[in-house]
Amino acid sequence: MSSTLKLPPGPKGSLLTGSLQPFADRRLDWLVEIVREYGSICTFRLGPRRCVLVTDPDIIEKVLVTDARHYIKHFGARMYKPLLGNGLVTSDGDFWLRQRRLAQPAFLRGRLPSYAPAMTELADEVARGWQVGKRIDVADEMSRLTGAIALRTLFGASAIRDQEAYHAAHMVVLTLIHRRFRNLVNWPEWVPLPSHLRLKKALRHLNAIIEGFIRDGRARTAPSDDLLSMLLRAQDTDGSRMTDVQLRDEAMTLFLAGHETTALTLSWTWYLLAQHPGIEAKLAAEWASVLGGRLPTPDDIPRLTFTEQVSQESMRLYPAVYLIGREPLMDVELGGYRVKKGTTVFFSQWVSHRDPEYFDDPDAFRPERWADGLMKRLPKYAYYPFGGGPRVCIGNTFAMMEGVLLLATLGQRWRFTLDADAKVTPWPTITLKPAPGVPATLQARVAG
Repeated sequence: MSSTLKLPPGPKGSLLTGSLQPFADRRLDWLVEIVREYGSICTFRLGPRRCVLVTDPDIIEKVLVTDARHYIKHFGARMYKPLLGNGLVTSDGDFWLRQRRLAQPAFLRGRLPSYAPAMTELADEVARGWQVGKRIDVADEMSRLTGAIALRTLFGASAIRDQEAYHAAHMVVLTLIHRRFRNLVNWPEWVPLPSHLRLKKALRHLNAIIEGFIRDGRARTAPSDDLLSMLLRAQDTDGSRMTDVQLRDEAMTLFLAGHETTALTLSWTWYLLAQHPGIEAKLAAEWASVLGGRLPTPDDIPRLTFTEQVSQESMRLYPAVYLIGREPLMDVELGGYRVKKGTTVFFSQWVSHRDPEYFDDPDAFRPERWADGLMKRLPKYAYYPFGGGPRVCIGNTFAMMEGVLLLATLGQRWRFTLDADAKVTPWPTITLKPAPGVPATLQARVAG
């Protein structure tokens, strides 16, 4: 790399903290603002850490695909190792490649239809349990539903003992880890701070749950088709299998990452539909025509085209994963600029998916934009809700199938009316959550 290359342009920020404050306080708007001011590759500091934000699709492809072997996951992903261990989201190098190779067969297209009955049956059970006029938090309901589906498809289990304690522990872990991401300096985890002790206690609770499922899986005498059973049977080319620690890390990763991202996509979708009755009516007409009131199956998905377009548009506006990053293992050149080893290179789906160069009226909810082959005309990394390259989300096809099936199952029976005073805003933690939730009232679409 030429020594004459300069850093990309960008905000200087304060001497000590750089741009940490605006990044922490109004991250989404601020990222859009700096791209509009400084261009498709710009730089800023988070405290002492140099970051580069890239929105040029060709450069994104260069990092995620062409030169993927020259990069590792960024510092933010590594902060989640206490929760996810050395799973697919946080690991790198040859270890990651081996784990990906062992887990991949569970997500082959030929296997996915076998998971569909659990999705629609559990969704139908939820739909039958709702009551007209009941006030709910749509986000909480979707999280519980996709969590139940993850339990069934991943572990072959029907419930977690003491569900409320699990949710409490989960929230403690995510909140405390997210807080570390916002800090300029963090104490080592072995320092006995009250927050560290709370984190360790919550992690012990979550680990005990996952380790219990692994023990149950190992104790089975008959083979099962759930994902954990496939991981238990998976063998590498040298005949080796995952250790219990590796199984724990992958099971925790698949369980938490899998069900939360789908729940968020559904939550944002219902939120958008509640504000666009014309689009919702078109969806209901498709469900009536294709399904006629019965539960959907994977064979129906090719005919549920508008349902899929609604999902695509929801993920464009509110991508569950709104920011991903890599760090180069050597000095590199990106877009004619100098990027040093260890610099955090960020890509933001939130920003890219709102680029007016590729999306007309980018802030508008217009599912029909996907009807005329837009996906084929777009540069590959103008729209990438599941990431890309070798590390593309392993469950992306699973998640798309689940989203379409759950929308059709629930939507045939129910619609959601947002509370009049509801103020739902995107809350960017590790994922993009609706805050303080999606408060709504249940309205029956059909009798029964």
